[in-house]
Amino acid sequence: MTAGPDELLRALDDLIKLLRRYGVRDWPTWLERDRALIDDGDAQGLDHLLSAFGGMGSLNDLVIHPTNGHDIRLDDTARVDHDLMRLTGEVHHLAGKLRHQAPP
Repeated sequence: MTAGPDELLRALDDLIKLLRRYGVRDWPTWLERDRALIDDGDAQGLDHLLSAFGGMGSLNDLVIHPTNGHDIRLDDTARVDHDLMRLTGEVHHLAGKLRHQAPP
């Protein structure tokens, strides 16, 4: 079964919303730019989005926590971290599937 961009766009919307809610800087702008490209059918958006994963300082390294300057209560960090991991995993998985389906 092939992946469609709508599912990825919805996951990106959810991830962007979560990041903005807790005052994460930079990543929402990165993801919004890629979302717009993907929505326009531009495969460069997928490539740029996938480059956000892996390596030092990547989206995978993000921890939403008050000591990182995020607007979150300590009691909420475990739940939000779980949501963040779920959404980043979903975005990465869907983007990878779409990139694999896209012509070279």
